[in-house]
Amino acid sequence: MNKKNITLILVGIILLTLQFNVHIGKIYFDIFNDIIAMVLIAIGGFPIAGRNVLFKKMRIMIVIGFILTVFGQIMNFVIAYSGGNNATNIITGLSTIANIYLTYYFTEGLILEAKFQEKSALTRSLRLIWAIYGILVFANFIAAMSGIPLIAIFVQVLSVIFAIYYCSSVLTACSHLYMDGLPTKHMDI
Repeated sequence: MNKKNITLILVGIILLTLQFNVHIGKIYFDIFNDIIAMVLIAIGGFPIAGRNVLFKKMRIMIVIGFILTVFGQIMNFVIAYSGGNNATNIITGLSTIANIYLTYYFTEGLILEAKFQEKSALTRSLRLIWAIYGILVFANFIAAMSGIPLIAIFVQVLSVIFAIYYCSSVLTACSHLYMDGLPTKHMDI
């Protein structure tokens, strides 16, 4: 594992968190497309899947998340052309599910890696940071469903700020966990 894998995953997580929908015709487009985010997470996440069992579960969630985001985009087109208006709610809901589960398995996988390397102090606060992040991602979905633009924007901004904090905390922990050339005895080869 190298810093590039972690960086791709974290950029994908930030893109999953960002929801900026633009209305073009009958269709809403998310400028920070979730499919692109899932591709970035897959590129970074598949190589680390062999490191521990939680990263393997994350790989499964990457595939499920990719399927959910593609399904959400397809539903967006179908609902828009059939005259419906709930497409953004479906896309936001599927994105929320993928985001919460992916970040959970990613965080827990990092905590397990730290335990294997006897560096648990590096990841001591990651569970709490992830819990707050997960709550904000879910609150973002609830705010988007409420239909009150001011609340939705406020919660979105708060979610993005905390996503950046979460990613910086993970990057800091990973810079100590995954130094180049550091062998790990538990890794499946």
